[in-house]
Amino acid sequence: MGPPLLQVRDLTVEYAGREGKATTPVNGVSFDVRPGEIVGLLGESGSGKTTLALSLLRLVPRAASIVRGSVRFRGAELLGLREKDLQNVRGNRISMIFQEPGISLNPVLRVGEQVVDVVRAHRQWSKMRARREAKAVMREVKLPEGDLARIWDAYPHQLSGGQLQRVAIALALACRPDLVIADEPTASLDARVQAEVLGVLKELNQRLQMSILLISHNPAVLASMADRVLVFGQGRIVEECTPARICEHRASSYTQGLLERVEEVKGKTTDSRENAPLAEVRELSKRYTQRDWFTPRVVHALDGVNLTIRRGETLALVGESGSGKTTLARCLACLEVPSAGKIVFDSRDVGSLGAQTRVELCRQIQLIFQDAASSLNPRFTAVEAVAEPLVILRRDSTRSELRERALELMRQVGLAAEWGCRSPLEFSGGERQRLAIARALAVEPRLLIFDEALSGLDIPVQEQILRLLSQLQEVHALTYVYIAHDLTLVERVADRVAVMRAGRVVEEGPVDEVFANPQYEYTRRLMGATPLLEAAHFATVSA
Repeated sequence: MGPPLLQVRDLTVEYAGREGKATTPVNGVSFDVRPGEIVGLLGESGSGKTTLALSLLRLVPRAASIVRGSVRFRGAELLGLREKDLQNVRGNRISMIFQEPGISLNPVLRVGEQVVDVVRAHRQWSKMRARREAKAVMREVKLPEGDLARIWDAYPHQLSGGQLQRVAIALALACRPDLVIADEPTASLDARVQAEVLGVLKELNQRLQMSILLISHNPAVLASMADRVLVFGQGRIVEECTPARICEHRASSYTQGLLERVEEVKGKTTDSRENAPLAEVRELSKRYTQRDWFTPRVVHALDGVNLTIRRGETLALVGESGSGKTTLARCLACLEVPSAGKIVFDSRDVGSLGAQTRVELCRQIQLIFQDAASSLNPRFTAVEAVAEPLVILRRDSTRSELRERALELMRQVGLAAEWGCRSPLEFSGGERQRLAIARALAVEPRLLIFDEALSGLDIPVQEQILRLLSQLQEVHALTYVYIAHDLTLVERVADRVAVMRAGRVVEEGPVDEVFANPQYEYTRRLMGATPLLEAAHFATVSA
């Protein structure tokens, strides 16, 4: 067996805390990655996984510093390299798929040109050859051939979350690196595309002997991919084992705690079909005009959607990335104006409401965005971000009362009150999602829309949030809309499910009935892709 491709020894990273209190998210970490190996890194949100990944390429934020340790790549020390020499390694020999593509892509450049720029930064190729290579790698990550021209010329904000994630993966693979550090690379992808993208990474791993450090809170993703799993907790490697060892319950108690999932979060004691409608969508359409160079092109994001959301129920919206789920959510939350059709909320036509009434309506409908990092103001502290809706609505509360309310909401979603003075960018991806949930709960809404808001959370925290939401739903008669790619989660928490494809609802009904007997081939394909990502798949993975 040859020398390791990546060798990490005693790596320690500290964050300079306020009032002189430093934190150590990475504390004496040592591990190896061998050529052609896929190593999984499993840990709860906030455990320091992303900080560890960023420190390998010296990308940690200014508030952090690498205190000691060694990171050697093919025998060369990376921590001592000059910045200019390190730039030749980043993106070329070692690349990274970031957890939140919304903040890792340049918002003012078309996505196709961003992939071309990565290729040309490390290859002395003509622009035409670089464009051919960029388009080839975008096809490899399963961007639809029919939409490739539109996606190539689009800006990041014009793409769905799943499309953004695939572009980010294409950026990382563009130069065929020796090592890819993948930080939650499939968190925002639907089950079918998750399986396809994981298949692409596996195929490149085998064909090019490309090593992968795969970071995830989802043990099933690691089960289908990793040769070894490193369990990360409290800044340290707690355990190293195979996926089969975890499955057979021979792992440590800490690791087993990460995998525990309660079978049912909420009891379905009533039939939501008997409840009165809270919101109704009638023949709703939304069209966008995009320009492919000088030629205008109409995109039908929603095409005649009809949907009823009943009081006190949990409705799930599922479908492939780009099927229109997020656009429908934004229309419901009054963040987009429909091109045609109407939305009726609490027996009132939203389109006919005056400005003041619409503001009150926005309070009653809260959307928790898929990309928490882009939805939180980085200039605010965590407390200010949670209290912001109350300030906007001019609630008659003192500053200290607003702060106490915000801190209580942070505690409810599992965030420590002493973190209230941190910037949102100082939180992990999963912690930022909890912060966004706390902010949405601040104004006591009647309808909460979760756009993949639970996808970045590890299983124990996901259970904690789901139990909190279930309790709030019972006490306050809240109505939930879950947009999710995790069909196992949908089956556990939803009363009804609506399946979307190409801007239309193609199937709808009680979740048990739809999952037991799907009527459309499209629904069957979505469900057929799910077993790859189920925890039961551990049983089929062995050395």
